[in-house]
Amino acid sequence: MPQTISLPYNHYLPGLPQVARALLFAQAEAPAVLLAPPERVPLYTLGPFGRTVYLNPGLEAHGERALFVFSYDEAMEAFPEDPSAWRLVLEVGQRYLRSGLLDRLYRMGYLREEDFKVQGDILELEDLRLEFFGDELEALRVGGKPQTRWVLAAKPGKAETWTGRKIEHFPGPVFLDTPALAPAGLWKLLEGRDRIAFGLGGPELGVMPMDWPSLPPYRARVSQLQADLQGWLEAGYAAVFFYRHPKSRDYLRRKLEGVSVRSAAQLEAHPGLLTFVPGPYEGAFLDPDRRTVYLTEPHLYAFGAGGARIKKVVGGDVQDVGALEPGDYLIHPEHGIGQFLGLEPREVLGAKRDYLILQYAGEGKLYLPVEQLPLLKRHPGTTDDPPRLSSLGKGEWKRAREKAQKDAEELAARLIVLHAKRAATPGRAFAPNPELDPLVEQNFPHTLTPDQEKALEETLRDLERPHPMDRLISGDVGFGKTEVALRAAWRVVAHGAQVAMLVPTTLLAEQHYQTFKHRLAGLPVRVAVLSRFTSDAEASALKKSLAEGKTDIVVGTHALLSPDLRFKDLGLLIVDEEHRFGVGQKERIRELREAVDTLYLSATPIPRTLYSALVGLRDMSSIQTPPPGRKPIQTYLAPYDPGLVREALMNELEREGKVFYVHDRVATIEARRRYLEALVPEVRIGVVHGQMPEGQIEEVMLAFAEGAFDVLLATTIIESGLDIPEANTIVIERADRLGLAALYQLRGRVGRRDKEAYAYLFHPPRLTEAAERRLSAIADLSDLGSGHLLAEKDMEIRGVGNILGPEQHGHIRAVSIEVYTELLAEAIAKLKGEVKEPERHVTLDLQVSARLTPEYVPSAEARSRYYGRLAESKSLAAVARIGKELRERYGEPPAEVENFLALTRLRLLAESKRVASITEDLTYLMVVFDHWPLDYDAKALRELTPRPELIQHPPGFRILKKGLKPEEYARVVSELLYLVD
Repeated sequence: MPQTISLPYNHYLPGLPQVARALLFAQAEAPAVLLAPPERVPLYTLGPFGRTVYLNPGLEAHGERALFVFSYDEAMEAFPEDPSAWRLVLEVGQRYLRSGLLDRLYRMGYLREEDFKVQGDILELEDLRLEFFGDELEALRVGGKPQTRWVLAAKPGKAETWTGRKIEHFPGPVFLDTPALAPAGLWKLLEGRDRIAFGLGGPELGVMPMDWPSLPPYRARVSQLQADLQGWLEAGYAAVFFYRHPKSRDYLRRKLEGVSVRSAAQLEAHPGLLTFVPGPYEGAFLDPDRRTVYLTEPHLYAFGAGGARIKKVVGGDVQDVGALEPGDYLIHPEHGIGQFLGLEPREVLGAKRDYLILQYAGEGKLYLPVEQLPLLKRHPGTTDDPPRLSSLGKGEWKRAREKAQKDAEELAARLIVLHAKRAATPGRAFAPNPELDPLVEQNFPHTLTPDQEKALEETLRDLERPHPMDRLISGDVGFGKTEVALRAAWRVVAHGAQVAMLVPTTLLAEQHYQTFKHRLAGLPVRVAVLSRFTSDAEASALKKSLAEGKTDIVVGTHALLSPDLRFKDLGLLIVDEEHRFGVGQKERIRELREAVDTLYLSATPIPRTLYSALVGLRDMSSIQTPPPGRKPIQTYLAPYDPGLVREALMNELEREGKVFYVHDRVATIEARRRYLEALVPEVRIGVVHGQMPEGQIEEVMLAFAEGAFDVLLATTIIESGLDIPEANTIVIERADRLGLAALYQLRGRVGRRDKEAYAYLFHPPRLTEAAERRLSAIADLSDLGSGHLLAEKDMEIRGVGNILGPEQHGHIRAVSIEVYTELLAEAIAKLKGEVKEPERHVTLDLQVSARLTPEYVPSAEARSRYYGRLAESKSLAAVARIGKELRERYGEPPAEVENFLALTRLRLLAESKRVASITEDLTYLMVVFDHWPLDYDAKALRELTPRPELIQHPPGFRILKKGLKPEEYARVVSELLYLVD
């Protein structure tokens, strides 16, 4: 550390760059606090200044004499008035009475067996392991690593009952970065504490300029930096350069000829020397008194004054699919498509309930009791143009549904005819070969996922039948479709037949060829490739070899479809991404496949509902589970920021990885390359776009795959193509201009291996509402296998020609993919003569005050989320789990919440008993069934109080309300239903 600097408390210090602010904060005597916007918190890591700092700490850091950095939101978070009661300090060698320890854990929200386990003298809680000898803590391990001390905080969710604010419990002077962004409620909490403000905002402080002039940005001009450094060092100044990436340090050491340099782990200042120190800081300034200049990596590459970065990080936690958000589109079975606006409490006949507000076309609004949420279906309406809202009372939804039903019936009939025709065509059976089949399995370095196993089993079963196979295997990119195709190919080759694999691009042909060659090495199989990279002489020899049966497997592009190519005995045709071939090429594929087993591979996932509707008509296998070790893609949404672009590229380079950079404008792509070369001079950049000759495109992409470039600057031409395992970051400029399907496909270029993958979606500062919803949708689908959620949205954008045929697209737009597939499933079942069990919905209309009250669950978003989850619950156990979660998070529920949970349990019980409705009039509770006669325990029924009365029209029971309180209705009706079969 340089000599100590006196801190000017209770002043505003204007114009200081961030590195100067960090230097001043590092001089503070502990404890001290710095508050900043959330995206600037990581900039205040003070290790390079030799100080330990806690970033956004919680209970675990309370009471420590240290430096603390909080975001403004975090500083205002709820905190217990008595923090010591909500934290447990565990130290090796200390004594802890067993009963007292277990009681303390319970009060902190941890439940035995569910959250922690006790086995003899060992207690395990998540990755914390405590080993006791009697009452003495003998060993403490966290994540398998031994520790001497650990602070355990209360279970997340307990904060609902806390009344304090975090900033009140962390003492010391307060430093304020960008105080204009501080919440208004903060200033009252800071009364009486020393402050230093690094910006305007809040109560006025006296101004004290520091004699630390800021340096202008270098705009990536390393030659200018070199000249300045030589001037300073010759004048006897010390220079310190804080770098973020070792590659940047190495690059600058090479470039700064004639400058004396050294590296250090922490801040050192030596006159006449430039010292490289690792650090996250921004900006640059001169300290004339101490004759030191401070420089940072972001400042060297800055193209202007750096503002606060707005960054929304999405990923990691998978969003609750049952959560209802205002703006979602819902489908009512009678009224059609409406938009969910929110919840509104209403009191009807003395009973308080929450109502869903659905907006329809024009000024139409529907208020629906929240108990009827199970009636509604989701509409995947975050497409470029949202679905058209239905009109209330005009019958247009009924007409659209009837049209779609007629179309679904016609499609079902066509599919059944095609299926029957295929089953009647003679083909060739490839029986299992116990000696040869295991040979290819031994070469596979991984374990098949359950979905891969199922797809392989179904494919091999098709090959064993004496009819031509026609199977589609769908699944996200990198989920293992090729392995299934390879094993099927080996089965066919082992019977002496040939296999052709048809792919849309030369690059994919080369990739699949290498995969087949590597996996089948050492086996008596000859694999060849036919593409544009194949010379005329090689192509001619290959055609002769195929005609004579000497080549067993050929991988190729549309060159395989040429009329002069003949096979001696073609047994299996594998087609990868059929939708990317032209009409003429598809016709040729149909000619080839007539009597040949055909296997289609598609990276466009099929929605689960559609998949189940078509099972048995189109032979389909769906691979939905990712390979073990695959991680979700971390997705960042942000306005375009050169600093963040550089950070993204350099972080990937540090991991020895590669980056896709999407700039979807051919006219300006060269200018963008020059800009990136200035911003990130450490990287090698290749350029590819659709107006280049096809051969050149493939050469550049192959060079990228082989390591000639670190960054591939491209248009959306890279949407599908080469699998490059080392590419684990993608940067997309103007993501707002791209459709949902294109964004999903582009993001699928990364995250193929067990390394964390990153996608940066940049957009202008202002977005249209449609673009905002689209970008939010892609960010929400960050979990693996979420392609199936997207597939429903995607099909609305691009149609379902790949699976059903183009003429169905209009009907799907009108009624949604979910409703259409439901109609299709019904039509198929009807034609097959199957009796389809109708979906049961119970009309539940009891005058009971039942809702999640705002006093109990304060957040409207949380209430919507719980309503969504309860509506989608399919078992009493699921409702019990949600009830337990509510108790843990919010305490004991009031009567209205208990009533709502009881009615939810009653609905599930009634559905299982084939109840049509549960209603009430002035005198009776009415329970009506959808069938007669009823089977019930008459003896037990007579013992119930009040005693139910059997009625025949409508079939069911009625119960006298006299003497019953409304909150008892659910219990009384449930007791009755348990006695009915």
